[in-house]
Amino acid sequence: MDIGISTAIFYPDVLTENAVELLAAQGFRTGEVFANSFFEFTPEYALELRERADRVNFRITSVHTVSSAFEPYLFDAYPRRREDFFRIYQSFVRFAEILGAKAYTFHGLVKRPHRNMSFQDVVYIYDRMIYEGLEHGVALAQENVSWCLSGDLEYLKRLKDAVKEPLKFTLDIKQAVKAGKRPEEYLELYGKDLVNLHLNDHDASAPCLLPGKGTYDFRGLREKLAAVGYEGPGIIEVYKENYTALEDLAASRVYLERILG
Repeated sequence: MDIGISTAIFYPDVLTENAVELLAAQGFRTGEVFANSFFEFTPEYALELRERADRVNFRITSVHTVSSAFEPYLFDAYPRRREDFFRIYQSFVRFAEILGAKAYTFHGLVKRPHRNMSFQDVVYIYDRMIYEGLEHGVALAQENVSWCLSGDLEYLKRLKDAVKEPLKFTLDIKQAVKAGKRPEEYLELYGKDLVNLHLNDHDASAPCLLPGKGTYDFRGLREKLAAVGYEGPGIIEVYKENYTALEDLAASRVYLERILG
């Protein structure tokens, strides 16, 4: 497994393109790009970012974005608003394609949709999004997020069973912990449809720590990933307060490479 990292670990102090270069200097060769503004998922910016990433041999495997700023509106009760934000989604998929990313980490609905929107309406929107992504070689990778509907295992199962095309998934360890679940519960549901993995650690007092600083059983995770045939990257995703120096990030990568690499 390639151990990579998310550029989100620098928010809001470092511009995304500079984050890629800083991480490459620490030995990272794989990562997830978090676009922090609408400006950052334009074709012009994507081309610049791809050039800078290629220059430092940094492979972008997945993308993420300011989800709360537009993802819920994809399911808005007002049809024209839905179409507005679907066009934004299309631009983000093209952004991912230019970068060479194969997955878009997606939060989805924060809460139950408006009463005018049925579950089948939600499924139809997912089907459109999945198809649009496939047209550009990008998988829609639903992430388990504790403060969204996707933190609910039953909701995820219902969604997975209902869509026409296979829905792909991002497993985030800390979000499982925050939802009061074991990460393995989500992994069992995702199975072979897991395409992205957010790695972080935790202990009894903190739900998110840098890998190697907590008590999570990464060796046990390795066995369960092997059982579902996962061959994708492992992306370190923590918050800025979870480390003090760039060298801490590199040390965490080395720790994970010994176990998962």
